[in-house]
Amino acid sequence: MTGSNMPIGPALRAPLAVAAAAFAGGIWLAGHLHRPPLLWVAGTALLVACAVAAVAAHRLRLAQISAILALLCVGALASVNEAALRPRIVAPPAEFLSGEPVEIEGHVTSDGALLPGNGMRERFDLETDIIRLGDRTFTLPVGVRATAFSKGDVSEVDPVEVSAAFPQLAYGDCVRFGARLRLPRNFRNPGAFDYEGYLRGLGIATLASVNVDAMEVLPGKSGSRLGFWRSHIRRSILEHMSNPATGLWGREDAALFAAMVLGDDSLLMRNVREEFQATGVYHLLVVSGMNVALLALAVYWLARRLRAPEWAAALVTIALSAFYAYVAGMGVPIQRAVLMLTVFLAARLLYRDRPALNATGFAAVVVLAISPGALFEAGFQLTFLALLAIAGISLPLLERTSAPFRRALRHFDSTTYDLSLEPRLAQLRLDLRLVAGRIAQFVGQRPARWLVTGLAGLVLAAYELIVVSSITQAVLVLPMRAYFHRAAVIGLPGNVLALPLAGVMLNAGVAAIALSYLSLRLARLAAWIAAAALHWTLACLGWLSHLHVAQWRVPDAGWALSLAAAAGIVLALFAVRRRRSAAWAGVAILFVSAAAAAFFTAPPRTTPGKLEITAIDVGQGDSLLVISPEGRAMLVDGGGNIGPTRGEFDFGEDVVSPYLWSRGLERLDVVVLTHAHGDHIGGLTRALQNFRPRELWVGINPETPELDRLYAAAAANSVSVRRHTTGDEFDWGGTHVRVLSPPPDWHPKARPMNDDSLALLLSFGETRALLAGDIEKKMERFVAGEFPHADLLKIAHHGSATSTTPELLSAVQPKFAVISVGWRNSFGHPRPVVLERLQEAHVLTYRTDTMGLVTFLLDGKKVEAKVGGF
Repeated sequence: MTGSNMPIGPALRAPLAVAAAAFAGGIWLAGHLHRPPLLWVAGTALLVACAVAAVAAHRLRLAQISAILALLCVGALASVNEAALRPRIVAPPAEFLSGEPVEIEGHVTSDGALLPGNGMRERFDLETDIIRLGDRTFTLPVGVRATAFSKGDVSEVDPVEVSAAFPQLAYGDCVRFGARLRLPRNFRNPGAFDYEGYLRGLGIATLASVNVDAMEVLPGKSGSRLGFWRSHIRRSILEHMSNPATGLWGREDAALFAAMVLGDDSLLMRNVREEFQATGVYHLLVVSGMNVALLALAVYWLARRLRAPEWAAALVTIALSAFYAYVAGMGVPIQRAVLMLTVFLAARLLYRDRPALNATGFAAVVVLAISPGALFEAGFQLTFLALLAIAGISLPLLERTSAPFRRALRHFDSTTYDLSLEPRLAQLRLDLRLVAGRIAQFVGQRPARWLVTGLAGLVLAAYELIVVSSITQAVLVLPMRAYFHRAAVIGLPGNVLALPLAGVMLNAGVAAIALSYLSLRLARLAAWIAAAALHWTLACLGWLSHLHVAQWRVPDAGWALSLAAAAGIVLALFAVRRRRSAAWAGVAILFVSAAAAAFFTAPPRTTPGKLEITAIDVGQGDSLLVISPEGRAMLVDGGGNIGPTRGEFDFGEDVVSPYLWSRGLERLDVVVLTHAHGDHIGGLTRALQNFRPRELWVGINPETPELDRLYAAAAANSVSVRRHTTGDEFDWGGTHVRVLSPPPDWHPKARPMNDDSLALLLSFGETRALLAGDIEKKMERFVAGEFPHADLLKIAHHGSATSTTPELLSAVQPKFAVISVGWRNSFGHPRPVVLERLQEAHVLTYRTDTMGLVTFLLDGKKVEAKVGGF
């Protein structure tokens, strides 16, 4: 039945979906109401008893409510038990983490992965057998994530030469090397990624860097048989994919297929990842639920075409999907994807009338029962929201709209079948037969019938793709904004262009890999088909990603907007099963709430009437956020990497921008580069791209490639570049700015130097702040003669002994000082002599390495310091 007569029941007609929501609500509640497990057990028992009593009294609604609340208590109990039973991650004693070199012997627990960058590195995880420090040893197993590096630059050499330079360790290899162990540490800013928690989930307690020349691979192996087989199969597949002898794909295509098929994204460059993110099709680039679903669909379809019964086709699909998960590394996302597929196919057999939403709920309950903490992970949320959008909103809508027309295309020549359809559908069939008859005069009856039904089918397929993609994108707008800070404006065209060939691309790629073990000729044919689909996808995504709207970044949504977006999803989920008018109203509300979640931004969180200077924790680098009394925003430096070997980590995108977005900032007014050292300029290019400031202030710097990239980004984003030198004075946002260095006749050396720094004196009322860059003794003497008295001093060069001279301290006479410095950095910053000078001068000193982010508020009369931000 169709239209308003279609029987649409209440939400509890999909009881497992409601059960999943209740269970998830309990997990969330346990994180906010810290109660002992016995209380949740008692609540569960009481509510179950209420449900049984209500059933006995034929009070079914009361029984349903009691059962839902009981499931909520069960979810809370599962969350509490998971926290209590979580295995403790062992870390070595403090003396082994003091920065002294230790000798490590252990066995590799994950295959080594070569990482891209301007200095090739190999990352691998291992479990220690013994750690030695002098005559002391530690024998408890410790999870270590190690990075082997080479002093030579091998980033541009042939992969064969890279293989010779690095051991490319395999699971079970026993190794010995010397390294300095360090604990993982988050950047202590609001909005920062929980790197410690991520590694803890992998069983990693410490980090280490080792020169590849100092590594020794020991005889013997250690590990499980399943792990050895998985490693062997994976490495064999990767060899077949990238080895020139097989000729399947070139280096770039092989890197993409390795990520899509096996989840090995180690050789993907960051720009490729971000291109997929910006266009809303990142799910194609990783081994996720979408990839597993596309591969499983092909297996299931083939099994059914071979006349296998439904249960047998499901069993084969599950078995091959489990094997695929095993080969792909059994990462958490693919484990969940296969589990979801398993319960989906099982539920399809049990709930034939409404399998999709029930199967989604069943999968969610099983996943959350095994791992309640998954509720708060991005992968779980994105996967299940996408399934909810498809099963809960899109499919019911398609059942009302395109499904009747699809049924009308069946048995096209049967007039008897017409009698079972609505009059309008029967009339459509008559009209199509007339069109087919006219065409048959030119091409014949059978081709005409195929042409007419085929074109009608294509129109319906295009409509269904647009409906499913648009509703899925609308549902995913909020998590995309929360996790990627992208409005996902072009997610719909991105998916419409990419998804039709996604199945061809992935399944042809898998077929090419499998055939490469049997027939290279057939394998190359399948590989050519997969590569053609891939190149079409990349061309489309490349075109879309260069649109200005694709680079639109948005700050955190806030609670009010998040609740509004969630309410739109819930309303659509319920309304789409009601009358036609209610269904379309619900879909309209969904798109309105999604548009608000994508485009609406609340005012940034600032303190009006005060000058704010915040030292952002960027490790061993500098980055300051300045908010003027009138609310204008300035970023001074953006942190960055130190040393010649640099990976894909970007301080501007991964550290500075998340903090600015957490403050609700969508744009900056000014970006300032003090000088062109990597730990100051490194993050500014992304800051220009993400926040599109009006102006870029610079001093006098030598020409460098990094500076050229910064200027290119400024030009591309219509940012005016303004050079400032000593003597410049002007008002900015209620603040008076005076430039103290460099002098107008400054002649920089061939390479950037600390004394190139642009030093600014900011004044508001009777309070001042000196932002000294990295000036050293020579330039400090010059600045000291510029009457730089200030209440707050940003200590130059991270507390190095070459800066913060007695002459400068005497001229500035600060009451407060802040040092931006890395935790246990190898330079010994801040130097004890500098700290002693500050103490003798009675300066209250704050440090980002021990305190994290520090904010200073200048109200015109006094200075107030806050640790940890607002």
